[in-house]
Amino acid sequence: MMPYVMAVSPLFSFIFPFILTVLLGLAGLPLLRRLQLRQTVREDGPKSHYVKSGTPTFGALFFLPSLILGTIILMIRHEPVRDLLLMLLLTLSYAAVGIIDDYIKVKVDKKGLSVRQKTILLTVFAVLFAVYFLFISPDPVLLRLPFAGQVIVMDGWLKPLYFIFTIVFIFFISNSVNLTDGVDGLAGSVTLINTLALALYSWKLADQVAAAGAAGHFALLIAGGCLGFLVFNWHPARVFMGDGGSQALGAALAVMTLLLGIPWILLAAGFIYIIESLSVIIQVAYFKKTGGRRIFRMSPIHHHYELGGWSEIRIVLTFSLVSLVACAVGWLLI
Repeated sequence: MMPYVMAVSPLFSFIFPFILTVLLGLAGLPLLRRLQLRQTVREDGPKSHYVKSGTPTFGALFFLPSLILGTIILMIRHEPVRDLLLMLLLTLSYAAVGIIDDYIKVKVDKKGLSVRQKTILLTVFAVLFAVYFLFISPDPVLLRLPFAGQVIVMDGWLKPLYFIFTIVFIFFISNSVNLTDGVDGLAGSVTLINTLALALYSWKLADQVAAAGAAGHFALLIAGGCLGFLVFNWHPARVFMGDGGSQALGAALAVMTLLLGIPWILLAAGFIYIIESLSVIIQVAYFKKTGGRRIFRMSPIHHHYELGGWSEIRIVLTFSLVSLVACAVGWLLI
């Protein structure tokens, strides 16, 4: 396969969403306040977070428009339309579920969608993606193994197994990013690092993967949006992204790695997301097994460190440094 040549500058894909997100944030933050779209801090969270109650949410509306418009520009400029559209549609479908959940929390019932309702909606969109990805798309679905570069074609009996994996993977990664969004600037910072890393991974795979160009541009669009959002979300946060943002970012990470054939890369590069989810699973399982005892002071694990005396900025900087190292490890695995 000949190396893919980008029709649009990677710098544009990063700078454009950054500038547009900042502009939308400057215009949108006063509007969110006027509309009373404010966060209600959960009662079982750290008591130090009570002061955040009333902070505007729906910050995803600052960076999602830049992602949509940026993707449209890329498609007009002859970037791979099918791959870009596939990534955008899954990202926006998960964003829609999160935004509905956020709206119900703010305007109807602070509990939001029930776990069952949200699970069903997110699963339906993951299934629709998996059906197209594995059974309708004309492109073969490939899995690239770490180190050796060996490629496995998902065909025959492997196809239904990978179908199930794809659904679970998208659901798990999306919710893992959602769990990471519990400290000012944390989800945005970690995702900024991960998407920049994915852009580099795409460049490294450009002569092997047809979707590498589209995935690289899409990753840069998200990275630029995350950087622009951090202007408003850095501690002390003036706005939260809400589930509409975190669910969308998780879905985007999942779909990009699937198209690149390296979903396993998130075990390394996405270490923070994985450990956040595992901390919740371990905490709940241990709590039930021991009749109320806990391993962590609070889960997800960023709250464990917060209750241990770490400032929010220290948590974000430390977790971001870990993400940088993890992404470097990911580079070595490709």
